[in-house]
Amino acid sequence: MTVHAGRIKIIDDYQMITILLKEDYTMNDKERMERALPLLLRMKDCVRKSRMRSDDNGKTFLVLSSLSEYQSRIGRPATVSEIAHITGLALPNVSRLLTPIEQQGLIERVKEGRSVSIIITEQGNAVLADQRDVMLEGLGRALGELGDDELETYFAITEKILSSLEEYCEEGGADV
Repeated sequence: MTVHAGRIKIIDDYQMITILLKEDYTMNDKERMERALPLLLRMKDCVRKSRMRSDDNGKTFLVLSSLSEYQSRIGRPATVSEIAHITGLALPNVSRLLTPIEQQGLIERVKEGRSVSIIITEQGNAVLADQRDVMLEGLGRALGELGDDELETYFAITEKILSSLEEYCEEGGADV
């Protein structure tokens, strides 16, 4: 982790998230963030290691789950341009990433006017469900350690943190 000029930078395999620190933060607030950061990174590493167990190091799961999550949140399939914007990848790189997954019959490109939407096929949903089951098994083991009240607290806090980070990233606050 690097702290400089009022920023903490978190670098992972896919993107860089930058969280601005307000100048009026107390040392206690900074210490809390520095305690939280390694926990987030450890979670990311566990997810990455879990994905590494697949034939393609989790790329298919990452793409399919991201497309599914986007459609659930936004209410429509993502376009190739939106995928490029979200990931920070150039359009040709997005196309290269999608091509083998499309060739496996897991996604389909649908031209709508000038844009191309990416639709998960039935076969893609089946693969996603299988890979998700593997992820859920590990998550279930971890969450099984928590009581009902702890689980509800965990879900509420995690949702609040993610919503705040997503809002910050949407406002252009993240270096992606």
